[in-house]
Amino acid sequence: MKIAYIYYNFYPVTGGASVHGYYLARELSNLGFELYKINGEADPYTKKLKNRIIGLIWMLRNCDLFYIRMDYFSNFRNLITNIALLFNRKVVVELNSPSDELHLFGKTEQQIRKADKRMAAVLKRVDAVIVMSSATKRYCQEALGLKNVHVIENGGEVFNSDVTKVSIPIQDTLKEIRKNSDVIVIWPGSLNSMQHVDMIREVSEKVSDRISFLVVTGDDSCRLQKKFGDNVHIIHDASRADVEYMIVNSDAGLALYGDYSWCRWGFYNSSLKVFEYLNNGLETICNKEGSAVQQAYPNFHHIRNSDEIVTFLEETRTGRNTVSLPYRTWKDVALETSKILKEVIR
Repeated sequence: MKIAYIYYNFYPVTGGASVHGYYLARELSNLGFELYKINGEADPYTKKLKNRIIGLIWMLRNCDLFYIRMDYFSNFRNLITNIALLFNRKVVVELNSPSDELHLFGKTEQQIRKADKRMAAVLKRVDAVIVMSSATKRYCQEALGLKNVHVIENGGEVFNSDVTKVSIPIQDTLKEIRKNSDVIVIWPGSLNSMQHVDMIREVSEKVSDRISFLVVTGDDSCRLQKKFGDNVHIIHDASRADVEYMIVNSDAGLALYGDYSWCRWGFYNSSLKVFEYLNNGLETICNKEGSAVQQAYPNFHHIRNSDEIVTFLEETRTGRNTVSLPYRTWKDVALETSKILKEVIR
C-alpha cells in the first residue's frame, strides 16, 4: 500500500511530534507500507519527493491513501486534506488535541468555536480519525459530531543509547551528578501552562540533598535556574541522543500536569515521556491517573501532591526496574494503525 505521509518535519528526531512521526513511519515501513513525503529532510523509512507541488500531484495520482497529521492552524499540511478530499482520495487524519488547546495561544472562546466548525466540516468527510486519548475522542464525537474515531495511544522505545552520539558535556554532567546523588529524577519538556512546573519546584525544595533533578527544556536556562535550587540542573537544548542518555541514566521520571479546567474535556494527553520512562524502567510519577495501559506497568505511580511525591522519592533506590509486562512500543502503535488503514482501503 502506498501512503502519502503528511506530517510535521520529523527527521532528524528532536522531540514532541517528531518522535511520533518518525517511529510511526519506521514501524509502518517495517510492516511493508510504502510511505512518501514532501517535506523535511530525507529519512530511512520514507521516500521524499523532491518538489512539493509536483510531489503532491504524484501522490494524488499514485497513493492509495493520505495519512495527515492535522492541527488548528493555517498551513499547507492542513490544506492538503481538503485537496485530497477534492480529488476523492482516501484520507485518514491524526488529531492530537481538542481545539481547547488554542487557549494556550491566546485564542478566544469565539475563535475556538469557529475552529470547531471548520474542523468538523473537514473531518466529517474523511474516512477515519485517529486520536491519542479518550478525552480527544469525546471532543471529536460531541463537539465535531464525528463517528469513525479511533483511540491509539502513543508508545515508547527501549533505549539502547549509543554513547558515541551523546555529547561529552552531557556525559560529564551526568557522571558528576551521579557522584553526589543517590537518586536522579528527570523531567524533559516545554514550560507551558499544561505543565505543573511549580510542583517540580516544590518537590525539589523538599527532598533531601541526595536527590538531584534534571530539567531538560528548550526554554531560557538562565531564567529557569533562578526558580530552582542547586539540586536542579537545567539542561538546555539537548539533542535527542542526549535526552535518551539522560533518561537511561535516571532513576525516576516526572510527568506533572497543571489544572486543565480551561479544557472542556479535561486532561487529554497521551504523554510520550511517560511511555519512555516506563519502557526504560524508571519509577514513573504522574499526578494524573494515566490510561489503563500505563496503569498496568508496575513502575507507574499516580501520586497527586508534592508531599506524597517527596515521600516516594525518599524511598526510591538507585537502579532501574526490569519491566516484566509486555512493553507498549511503536510497533504496537503501527499495528493498530495498519488495521485502520486496511479497513479504509478495503
